[in-house]
Amino acid sequence: MTKTKKAANAGVDAILGFEFQRNCALYLLLNDYDRFKGREFFLCIEHHDDFLFCYRSDCREKIEEIHSYQAKKLSGAVWTINERFAEAVAKMLEVGYDLIKDTAPKCQSYTHDLIFISNTDIKLNYKPSKDEKEDGKKEITYFLNEQNFKCSYDGIPEEIQNVIDKKVESFCKKEKITYHKPELDNLRIEWVDLPRRKKDQKDILVGLMCRNFPHVSDPNAAVELLLSLFREVEAVYNQGGIINLLDSSKRVEGGEIKRAIDIIETEQKTFNLWRSYSTDLSRKFQVPIGIQNNHENHIRNTFELLKDMANREHQIIKSFIRENDYSMDFYSHEEMFYKYVYDIKNKNSMNLKDVDIFFSVLCAYVECHGGDI
Repeated sequence: MTKTKKAANAGVDAILGFEFQRNCALYLLLNDYDRFKGREFFLCIEHHDDFLFCYRSDCREKIEEIHSYQAKKLSGAVWTINERFAEAVAKMLEVGYDLIKDTAPKCQSYTHDLIFISNTDIKLNYKPSKDEKEDGKKEITYFLNEQNFKCSYDGIPEEIQNVIDKKVESFCKKEKITYHKPELDNLRIEWVDLPRRKKDQKDILVGLMCRNFPHVSDPNAAVELLLSLFREVEAVYNQGGIINLLDSSKRVEGGEIKRAIDIIETEQKTFNLWRSYSTDLSRKFQVPIGIQNNHENHIRNTFELLKDMANREHQIIKSFIRENDYSMDFYSHEEMFYKYVYDIKNKNSMNLKDVDIFFSVLCAYVECHGGDI
């Protein structure tokens, strides 16, 4: 069953205000990338909720688990169990109900988490009434911040659970909307270590990229590449106001994210290999000074050509490199790459210049056999 919602495209209309949600999604991805890369998943943005990480079975046919995020900023205060918090939770509970009704195929063991996430401290408080105080009840405060950054609804004191329950129920009655109370069992609350200003958030993401991918020399460009994948689907409207997980136009596939990170890592390995042996290789293959001085762009352009299946000669080179690993036959990169170029030219009619054949060989070699370069 698909569902039409008036607010289905509200986030697209407010796209300029979406930086926090986008940055938050990338923060979670980079911070725990080793776990993500071992699973089949896709990311939805502005689809059911602010963003969703959807995990599929290995056969990719069914959804096993969804982590749905409502990402909220709050200026100059702390979150408390007030009207605004109740509104966010009410929406999340409705999202949980909608996810169950969504027609996307799901495993029998399907589960979902509904996660309220913010970069502002969260203060969950129970204050006993006069009668409760007389019965010995005391005030209870539960904080979420850098020292205690996540909890589940059923993991907080029962008194605070009741405060949340009553506040959300009251909000739903006032707004005349359905209170999906059973979904409280799936509610999670989380504090995320992101600053308030978007520029500072970007700095944190770049720092994460540096720490988790230390061989990447331009982490800023790497972060921008990944954010650009998110922006592409973020700007797509839910057609007819209908929200459905089967809508591939609202997804960033995990495979696409992994390929982007693989490309970032492979390019960096190629830069490092070139810099290590550039003097000898430049002489051997007569690489012009202009290309030497602009080698990063030349290497990036070569990778683009190698990805294009319509570039016959580049596909010949890539195929030859993939099928032939000369790394155990030579004692220097200069000799090995010379042999690659010689054999490729000898076995194929090539219209490329020798310097372009060499760079194609260099890039293809790192991609196919680079390993721990």
